[in-house]
Amino acid sequence: MRSSTAKVHLRLFGPPKIINSNGEDCTPRGRKACALLAMLALSPENKRSRVWIQDKLWGSRGKEQGAASLRQSLSEIRKAFGNDHGVLFADSYVLALDPTLFDTDFDLATKADDSGELLEGIDIGEDGFEDWLRSQRQNFSDRRTTRQARTDRRADIALEEPVRGRSIPRNRIVLVRNSKSGESDASLLADSLIDSVAKTIQELGVAEVIDCRDTMDPACDDKDAAPRKTLSLHSDVFGGHTRQIVRLALSQRPEHTLKWSSTLQLPGIQALDLNDADVMRCVNLVVNVAIDQFITVRSGGPDAEVASDLCYSGILHLFRLGKINFATADKLFAAAFNIESRGIYLAWRAYLRTFLLAERQFSCRQTLQAEALDFMYRALELEPHNSYVAGLSAHVQTMMRRSYVAAYELAERSIQLNHANPIGWACLGIAKSYLGKPDEGFQHTLLARTIAGTAPFRYQMDALSCIAGTMAGELDKAVHLAEASHALAPTFAPPLRYLSALYAHEGKHDLSSEMVGRLQASEPDFSYDKLRDKAYPAAGLHRSSIIDSLPARQL
Repeated sequence: MRSSTAKVHLRLFGPPKIINSNGEDCTPRGRKACALLAMLALSPENKRSRVWIQDKLWGSRGKEQGAASLRQSLSEIRKAFGNDHGVLFADSYVLALDPTLFDTDFDLATKADDSGELLEGIDIGEDGFEDWLRSQRQNFSDRRTTRQARTDRRADIALEEPVRGRSIPRNRIVLVRNSKSGESDASLLADSLIDSVAKTIQELGVAEVIDCRDTMDPACDDKDAAPRKTLSLHSDVFGGHTRQIVRLALSQRPEHTLKWSSTLQLPGIQALDLNDADVMRCVNLVVNVAIDQFITVRSGGPDAEVASDLCYSGILHLFRLGKINFATADKLFAAAFNIESRGIYLAWRAYLRTFLLAERQFSCRQTLQAEALDFMYRALELEPHNSYVAGLSAHVQTMMRRSYVAAYELAERSIQLNHANPIGWACLGIAKSYLGKPDEGFQHTLLARTIAGTAPFRYQMDALSCIAGTMAGELDKAVHLAEASHALAPTFAPPLRYLSALYAHEGKHDLSSEMVGRLQASEPDFSYDKLRDKAYPAAGLHRSSIIDSLPARQL
């Protein structure tokens, strides 16, 4: 069904066809003109740079010849559209379609099994376009699979529940309040700590949170619940105004078996600061322990199809690094989204592509960026108030677009939503470093690595701190941080790049050559010249003086 405000309809599935506002066929004759319209229609904000389009459709031609061909296709489109030519906008840098003046058959095709193939029959003969088209067809297939999975799941529930009263079991964490012998105001601290833990667990999709601190909700009764696993999170407060001791504990329900506990010693309730690094580290430690207790990914059976299990397994694969682990992680995140359409699973898919960029494991950078941004925008649309979605998206903006203002805004949002989010602090620090506040940025990244605790991404916090330290001129600390990251993840490329430059700057040429050799095991073409290339993923080096002190030739 046509939108009432659309002037032009783009039929993208099956052989491409364009219908103008009068219902007449106005399809341009040129295949590349049709491809150009499709690429804009399927792009974020229906907008692309001239350079991006030219690289995809005329990448095999010279720059001037490609630009002339692009102008010719734009002229062909305007002529074919006639009075509807206003749907297409073009200036010296950007091409765009006005979203209020066109619609497509994308949503209808997602629902239909006989919609045909995306851009059926279009053969451009350009590698960049073919990569883009394969990616779009895969994304379309994923969306249709997701829609079908939701439909099937709703049908299964509708059939099963009236007969057996069956519901899908979920992990649960129950918030309870234990006895306290300290000052009454201290209970506010304990509740705030528990709230912070619960928020992070909800954001990551680890478990359903049931607050039983001030309620007689039947859900708090173990007999009425049918979860896969239930943990209780509770606190005890001891002491007075001179010293407060807060004990946090996780117990298995209904057995009440202690799984973990820890204490925080504070000088007094007036000195309490929920933004204190020790407090935030404790919050993240509880989250990490809870996740480890909850997540058991099994093969086969209904328990294998729990989205949180699949996602956490994907996270572990992602941070183990390597082509096989990256591919496995992406499939697990996609499978989690097919079960539960949450933005956090898409955010991890976007974030994963920053690793592919950093590790130089991609065939087409533009395609990689397009995929990452598409996942990022969809994630933010689905969960705009999830601090981890915002933090991961901030890293995508930094790595894929070097859009440090956008990264700053997203990172700010992340820590406003959840002050204990280490990824948010790290991305805020990197953004501030690139925006001219390297000292402040470095402190933020150091805070991030401090509060990350035992998280599987700890080595990346070290690497980001090394980058910020390099830009702040804290080169000795930067070396230490890069060495710490390298020790935790020996094949991770970013710290190897920075160590090769930092060691050379210090005159430690043997160590620098060793780092170069390790990089060349995965990047045979690596050299100091790569570090000088501003397109290479080591942008922080260009914000410091050490890039000028690199040896003129390979040692």
